[in-house]
Parts: sequence; structure tokens; C-alpha cells
Amino acid sequence: MWRLDPAYRRARLSLLAWVFGIGWGIPLILLLYVLWEMPSFQSLEDPTPELASVVYSADGKILGTFYRNTDRVRIPANEIPPIVRKALLAVEDRRFYDHAGLDLQGIVGAVFSTLTGRMRGGSTLTQQLARNLYDAVGVERSLWRKLKEAIVAVFLEYRYSKEEILAMYLNTVPFGGVTYGIQAASRYYFGKDARELTLPEAALLIGLLKGPTYYSPYKYPKRALARRNLVLDLMAEADLITQAEAEKAKKAPLGTGSAPYTASQSQGLAPYFREYLRGWLTQWARARGYDLYKDGLQIYTTLDSRLQMHAESAAVAHLRSFQKVFDKELRSRPLPWKKDTAILVRAMLRSERYNEAKRAGLSEAEIRAQFHKPVPMRLFTWDPPGYKDTVLTPWDSLAYYLRFLEVGLVTIDPHTGEIKAWVGGINHTYFKYDHVAQGKRQVGSTFKPFVYTAALDNGYSPCYEELNVPVEIPIRVEGRDTVWSPRNADRDIGEKVTLQKALALSLNIITARLMKTLGPEVVIEYARRMGIQSDLEPVYALGLGVCDLSVLELTSAYGCFPTLGVWREPFFVREIRDRRGNILESFTAKSRRALSEKTAYLMVEMLRWVTIAGTAGELRWRYGLTDLDIGGKTGTTQNHADGWFVGFTPEYVTGVWVGTADRAVHFYSLENGQGARMAMPIWAFYMKAAYTDSALKLPKKRILPPPGFRRPTCQGSTSENPDAFPPASLEEYLR
Repeated sequence: MWRLDPAYRRARLSLLAWVFGIGWGIPLILLLYVLWEMPSFQSLEDPTPELASVVYSADGKILGTFYRNTDRVRIPANEIPPIVRKALLAVEDRRFYDHAGLDLQGIVGAVFSTLTGRMRGGSTLTQQLARNLYDAVGVERSLWRKLKEAIVAVFLEYRYSKEEILAMYLNTVPFGGVTYGIQAASRYYFGKDARELTLPEAALLIGLLKGPTYYSPYKYPKRALARRNLVLDLMAEADLITQAEAEKAKKAPLGTGSAPYTASQSQGLAPYFREYLRGWLTQWARARGYDLYKDGLQIYTTLDSRLQMHAESAAVAHLRSFQKVFDKELRSRPLPWKKDTAILVRAMLRSERYNEAKRAGLSEAEIRAQFHKPVPMRLFTWDPPGYKDTVLTPWDSLAYYLRFLEVGLVTIDPHTGEIKAWVGGINHTYFKYDHVAQGKRQVGSTFKPFVYTAALDNGYSPCYEELNVPVEIPIRVEGRDTVWSPRNADRDIGEKVTLQKALALSLNIITARLMKTLGPEVVIEYARRMGIQSDLEPVYALGLGVCDLSVLELTSAYGCFPTLGVWREPFFVREIRDRRGNILESFTAKSRRALSEKTAYLMVEMLRWVTIAGTAGELRWRYGLTDLDIGGKTGTTQNHADGWFVGFTPEYVTGVWVGTADRAVHFYSLENGQGARMAMPIWAFYMKAAYTDSALKLPKKRILPPPGFRRPTCQGSTSENPDAFPPASLEEYLR
């Protein structure tokens, strides 16, 4: 029998082994190579080296993001609206739910096109996601890239659900510039969260994926509109929406406005708060080894977006019109900075331009020369569209901005210490100084409640009568003996008045008499108990508000009244989480009992009376706040430079300050330059809007007296007698 030569047999077996190795070994080696390069599931789930940190309001709205190079915000699958998913699938992958990551028909077509030199796409949405998540896949057009892309896509389909893959895709795709992901894109183009997108808005964003620059609604609105309408047609063609829905959506405008909504940290809701928060968070993150701008922190604040919106709107509504009143008074006399150029020098030293020049190493002479050189600039104006372009010297621009009334407003929930609204100025783009966090101004008569609190807690009754006649108090000033004898703002003097009437009418003489009896040190002690930390000079004039306080600390101190004596330290962040949702730190308010319940409630009654028959009475008869339980105090300072109102409801305490950047620029008349005209209208507009907002659903309840409280009854106490202590019920008076 013929037999193969052993050597030949060995050669044939070697050849078969070699062929087998070629047929199976090389693909296996290639597969192992790709798997070796492939990222872990953990890195796929957390693929972004830079993820923007997100700031949330207490009611779940995104207030802003902090990022360095990329504005990328991830949101969970359940927050992506179905209409966005439908638009994506209609354009990118209609068979998404029918394949396991690879569409063989599409791959064959793409391979054939590549071999014939005619490039066309054949990637499924999962393959595109693989390319977005995994840099090693590459973006070059080659069969090798397709192989790597396909293998990663299969693993993605194995590991994740279809909904998770859709969410991962929509969280990683670019929408133009530094904007990545559907959430960041929704805020950038429409100023809203992704979950609020409408059909035409969703179609526009998905249409941008083909070319964010080419189809930019800001640069090329006609192209963007055509692309959006094409997406709508594709959705109807795929039976994801009806043709009628598509046609209706086509009639909608682009809706993106003339400029991006989040192009600057100065835009959007609560810009002053966000800027203060940015500085605080930067320090917090650095101390704990995090980078605010790339680690994707989730910051849950105490701010309520609805209250914030009402607060900002109220400030703008009042100051836009009241600025005209101020301009008229300023023009009635020589302008302050023309009489005293030191005002302009102070403004220059405060300016960003000056400080940037100093950091750059310029000499004082070089900086002064720059300030007198005309340059093109954009200036703020209350007239539409909110700015004007001109050529002006920076020196003249200082004078231009000095005339504007500015604002500081903060709202605190005194029962928790949470800051609910924060308005640091009229426009963060042009006025960077934060009058909530940075500013301290003279508080005027808003300091008087500290004096009356000390008096009540030391045996005085609201019914106690003091003589409304000037008192002379010996003082020593700069080594010289003199007397201090203040007068009432209206110069009225005469008979005795009760303490409750004296506070309601803000009588300086009565406050001075109390200060003489109590002593400045005692009043300072009560101010400290109630949260005042700023320097307070132990002088008798302190009782009239001759001290500088911030809006925040003064408002916080007033919170002791509606809480019946408990002070809580204001805070603005509830908790901070990492990018995976793990809680890094939670925050609550520090608290202490500052006053007895009885003293605090007596002050509630007295401050209510300020809004009934006192300097804040217009809150009820002019602004219509007749059905709210409110109390508060107006404040006016020397030369009418600062106007204040700090008021409370059972739920919130809000402080408002209005003035200019320099105290030398002020109203000339008491009629307009008082807290009741400058600041109180903002408080009134704000509270009325908040308490009529159906979304907030704020209750209209009363602050109740503590158990066992016995109300003192002044002689002749009736609802018709404004000199008497407030009646048992506010409703009795209002009848």
C-alpha cells in the first residue's frame, strides 16, 4: 500500500496548521489586540475627562455650570424627553431597536463604498457612541477603525440597555463650540432644561449634529430652519410623529433668540449669586482635592428660581422708572463729580480696568493716560435693547455709571437659614460689584429695632410713653466735649408718645432717649445676639444707624422676629455630590436662641404697626398687600445716600438696599431719597408677585403669639386709635 513519506506528512501537517493559524489565529490576535486596547466598563460609564459642574436651585432648575474648556452636563435617561429620542432615531438610526449594535446591511454598504473610494456612513448609533466614548477607535475613515468601532459597539450593547445607550450618546455629542450634550445644548440655545424641549426645538438640536457651525441658528438661521424642517419630515416619514404634527412644528420660529442664553456667566438667573458661589466652591473643591471646572460636581443650592425671578423682576421694574426721578434731581444742581473730582478717582480705583492695568505692571501715569484715551465701548442703559455702543474715554464712562441707582436684595427663610433669593445689582455684565456679598452701607433707621428689642427685653412696654422733645447727650469727639441732640426727620416735637408709635413713625428723639438710658454697649450686645458681626462703635448715634452693615447680615438679624427669637446662620448650599451622585458634604444652618419668645413677638407686633400706621403704611394702601401678615422697617441715611427696607412675612425675611456706587452721589430731597421710596417698592412688587404665584403656593397665614402670651393693653386701645398698641387681630384694624 502506498504511504506518504513521513517528511511529507509532517510538511503537510505543518502547512495545515499554518493555514489554520492564518484563518483563525490572526483574527483571534486582532480581536485580542482590540480588546487589550478597549477601555473598561467603568471608563465607558465615566468617559469624560472634563465634565462641567452643575448648580441646581432648590426647586430643581439648573442655575448654571462651571467649566474650563467644555460645557458638558450629563443627565439621566429619564430626563431626556421622548421627542428628542424620536428625532435622533429618525435621523441617525431608525433600526436602533432592531439591531445589537451592528447593522450588517449598513456595514456592507460602507465597506463597498470605502473599497471603491466613495466614502459613506454605515455606523449605527451605538457605533457612533463607541467612537465618542473611546478615543482609540479614532476618527479616520478606514476598515481598521470600523473593526474597532464594531467590537466596542457590541460590548456596549451587551453591557447597557437601549435607553442607557441613547442617553450616553445624547450626553456626549457636540452641539457647537464648547457645548456638549443635549442638556448643555438646550440651555445654550433655548435657555431651558432638556426635559422642557418642544418638538420644533428638539428637531433643531438634533439637526445641528450634522454640522453645528454650518447649521448655527445664530450665524445661518435660514440653513438652521431648513435643517430643522428636514428633521421633522424624517420623523414623520419614520412614523414617529404625524405629518400634521410636523407641519405645525414647521410653522414655529427658531426660538433661539439673537444670542446664546449661556454665552456668559453674567447672563441667566442669579448671576451675582453664581459668581459668589463660584469663589466659595473653588476654595471648597481645592481643599478637598477636586477641580470645580472639570470634575462634574453637582451643587444643590438653597436658592428658589421662582423667588429669584420675582426678586430680579421687581428690582428692574422699580429702578428702571425710579432712575428717571433720580436723573431729574441730579440735573437740578451741579453734578457732584464736577465739584469734587475725588469721586471719579474713587470710581477709577474700584474699576476692573484700573486693577487689570495694575496687575499688568503699568505705572500710575500710564494708567491715567489710558483712562483719558477714547475707545469704542458698550454702555449699559435702561432703554431697549439694554445697551448702547459709543466711543468714550474710560474716565468719562466712570461719570456715566456713577449716576445709576444700584440694588442689593436677599431673601432668607428664617426657619431654616436658607437663602432663597440673591440680587447683587442691576446688571452683572456692566455692574460687577455685589451689594449682597461685598457691600456694606450705612443702615439708618433699620437699626432702630435693635434698640427697641433691647428696651423691651429690659422691662419696657410697647405702651411706655417717652417725651418727644430733643434730649442733649454729652459726648466726647476727638478729645473735645460736646453734646449730641438729634432731631426727628420731620422736625416734629411735642407731647409724649408710646414706644410702638415712636418706632412706627421712626422718631429719632425717642430712639436717642432710649440709647441714653440703655447705653450703646447694651444695644450692641443685642445686635450681636441677633447675628450682627460687623464692627459697631459704642456711640449713642449707633441707635440711628450710624454703622455700615451688609444686606445679608441685617436681613439675617431680622429673621429673629418671625421665628420668635431664634437666629439661624444663613447658608446657600444644601449638599454637594460628585459626578456619580455620591454625597460629598451636606450643610445645615447653625442656630441659637437670641431673644425670648415674648420679646420677639412684641417686636413682631410693633413692626407690623410700622406697615399699618407708620413709615411703611403704603405697603397696604398703595401696593395692596392687605391680606398678608407683614412687618418691617424703613431706613434712610445721612444726605439720602442709602434707602433701605427690611421686612418679613411668616415664611421669609427680605432686605432691600438702594443707592449709588458712591455715597457722594445721592438724592437731594427727603421726598424721594427715603427708604419708603427708594427700596420699599421693590419689596412690595416682589412679595405681591411671590404670594400670587400659583406655582409657589405660599400660604397666607399669621405669625402666632407664643403659648401663654398676654398682650399689653395701652390706654385707649381701639382699632380707631393709631396711638394705641396694635389690636388683638390685624383683621380688626383692617376692617
